[in-house]
Amino acid sequence: MKALTLKKYHKSSPVIEFSDIPKPTIKPNEMLVKVYAAGLNPIDNMIPTGTFKPILHFKLPATLGSDLAGVVTEVGSQVTRFKPGDAIFASIFDLGIGSLAEFAVVPESAAALKL
Repeated sequence: MKALTLKKYHKSSPVIEFSDIPKPTIKPNEMLVKVYAAGLNPIDNMIPTGTFKPILHFKLPATLGSDLAGVVTEVGSQVTRFKPGDAIFASIFDLGIGSLAEFAVVPESAAALKL
């Protein structure tokens, strides 16, 4: 799948590029979501500079992005509030996973149904 990934932190010229990465797998309390919209926040622009590196522990290369809206395609065995086909929105800012991709992993606790 395609994703916008951070390859290297740098104050003035971080290495960011579209990459082909494996489709993510989910844990029992997570959902796989087909991303239809992703939001960018001012902090998303600061993460590649390394400003938040001491508190946000991304494993590079890391998929960027915090907010998303999409449709659940798969649910983990412990997910009870959502099912495949549900339209959701979520903020996954501090979870070490990103939303600027074709698919994103979303913990059940970070999502809400779109009504």
